[in-house]
Amino acid sequence: MAALLVCPISALTAQMQSPPEMTRVSATLNGVFSPRGFFNILVPLTRMQGADAAKLDLKLSRITMDFAAGATVSQQQIRQVILEAGYRPGNISIARLPEGRARETGPGWIRIKHPRAKNPVVRWWEENF
Repeated sequence: MAALLVCPISALTAQMQSPPEMTRVSATLNGVFSPRGFFNILVPLTRMQGADAAKLDLKLSRITMDFAAGATVSQQQIRQVILEAGYRPGNISIARLPEGRARETGPGWIRIKHPRAKNPVVRWWEENF
């Protein structure tokens, strides 16, 4: 009888917990309008822990990135990556989104792959296919 009471209560508490939140970072890049410039910044950003997807806007000179639930990202980390790539960062905003709302803004999102192979040929294959 006690087992019957425990199961519904644990199921109820699991339903009451809020869904995991993802982190969305939007960074304006002062004066970066070329694909090469975005590439130079995007590569180190994709190596950050928890990077999940990215969207580039060349007209507005802005990068928007989603990080997996539980990943911690600060404005200082993003600013440092942009500075190390040789560019001047502008406004950086960080927002928390429910996991279902990530990448809901439509086409243009790039799914970031994280290859794990140590062999360079296999790693290239994992990264590109």
